[in-house]
Amino acid sequence: MFLKRKLTVMATVALLSSSLLAGCSSGGSGSTGGGAADAATVLENKNARAAIAMAIDKQGLCDVILNNGSMPMDRWTPYKLAFDDGKDYADLTEGMGYSYNEEKAKESWTKAKEEVGFDTVTMDLLTYDHDLGKRMAEFVQSELGDLEGLTISITNLPFEQKLDRETKGDFDLSFAGWGADYPDPLTFLATMETGNQYAKQVGYDNPEFNKLITEAKKLPTTEAYAKYAEAEKLMLEEAFLAPMYQKAGVYLEREYVSGIVNNSWGADYTYTYADVDKPEKVLNLSTVSDIPTLDLSKATDLASFQVVNTVMEGLTRIDGDGKVQPGVADSWETSEDGLTWTFKLRKNSTWSNGTPVTAKDFEYSWKRTLNPETAAEYAYIMVDIEGAADAAKNGVDGVGVKAVDDYTLEVKLTRPIAYFAELMSFQPFFPQNQAFVESCGEAYGTAADKQLYNGPFVLSSWKMEDQFAMTKNDSYWDAANVKLKTINHKVVKDTGADVNLYEDKQIDRVILSSDYVDKYKNDKNLKTREVASINMLQVNGGNRK
Repeated sequence: MFLKRKLTVMATVALLSSSLLAGCSSGGSGSTGGGAADAATVLENKNARAAIAMAIDKQGLCDVILNNGSMPMDRWTPYKLAFDDGKDYADLTEGMGYSYNEEKAKESWTKAKEEVGFDTVTMDLLTYDHDLGKRMAEFVQSELGDLEGLTISITNLPFEQKLDRETKGDFDLSFAGWGADYPDPLTFLATMETGNQYAKQVGYDNPEFNKLITEAKKLPTTEAYAKYAEAEKLMLEEAFLAPMYQKAGVYLEREYVSGIVNNSWGADYTYTYADVDKPEKVLNLSTVSDIPTLDLSKATDLASFQVVNTVMEGLTRIDGDGKVQPGVADSWETSEDGLTWTFKLRKNSTWSNGTPVTAKDFEYSWKRTLNPETAAEYAYIMVDIEGAADAAKNGVDGVGVKAVDDYTLEVKLTRPIAYFAELMSFQPFFPQNQAFVESCGEAYGTAADKQLYNGPFVLSSWKMEDQFAMTKNDSYWDAANVKLKTINHKVVKDTGADVNLYEDKQIDRVILSSDYVDKYKNDKNLKTREVASINMLQVNGGNRK
């Protein structure tokens, strides 16, 4: 249970205090005579990366810093995400990856020093600017201080600035997290294919890994899962990613709040069905991050996807039981070979400017994402659409998405995808209105009035790094079943301040960690949730620009 702790409070204080001395050792009996090295050179070495992965006590991180039910994780794909006839894919990856082992970490580090020829190195750890991000970074700084000659500095940045640094490869080590986009191992593994999100950021380029993934995608589920597991083992051994824990959540929620859906993939929450047992029908929430962007083709992060999921809608949507339901499409059919999907759009779905949502909006949106001029990091998620893999070379005209008429969308795939209907509920597949996008130019998606909305709510105000609010979209096709009138979000980066807002009844839900979990362990409003999300260290072993 989330209240279990392996370390005492006194041990924790000592552990974090030791971060002041982290990396002070140099020379001595472990000297190679090589002097100081730069981080980029050291992180190109596999033993150095492996040492970092093994040097961190993940159980201690979960028990002491998080204390919220999160579990140590050595593997990249989480538990309870993907199943084959009731069998969890994660069972195939048991024992993979690097577990905490201080002795082996030191051995690998010594080998790295000999192979590279150095005594000391300083690495910067990039993390979030909220209090939990800072405490996790200090914990890791302390743990890595046991590797002789390694000094860890910490850089705390707002979420958007951190993303920008990661995208440019401007980091040594970086805390990050990845949540499932759809219920299949590929949602994690694809991020490490050459040129895709994390592979690009850390400089991972392994043709054998790519080959295994390509082969797996052509196989039936059982055989595919076995080959995916083989690829995952290969990738983990190279330690460009060091998984830390599978995320869980503990939170307080007022008794008058109901209907918030905790999603298994995509955005964390769905508010379409939410309600408050109060006359004003206003839900007040907090968030640790501002919205990085509302440009659907350029969004890559959970904060953006969460807002988009609330104010927009795709061809399908997911209900409170995790089942696919009609969204903008009120029906669809699949060809016998599973390669052609035909979606029939409802005629009462409209944009917030009053114009109808049409099949052309979907065709334009997907092709805009695939257009190399857009430079969309999430373009890879569309790779199984006919012509998408070659769009950068051949253009988007040959991509297999076509508006047959205003309310019929045809999609041609290169392989059958059992979860394609679920995938259509994911935000990068949402529609975009071409005329509006082009009228906004570079400002598209940067302010509340620089986006059109077709979902249950519209973004009515947005004050950067402070607050944003969403109000009910009366033009939404299913507005009769949307109960909330307003959802307010306050940007709060300190857990203590967040808890105070909850206690003062200014917000209706608060996420807890560490000592706050113990403080409220007997509160009747305490709730928990499991998440198919992995938090890890990105280890930049080859992306220096």
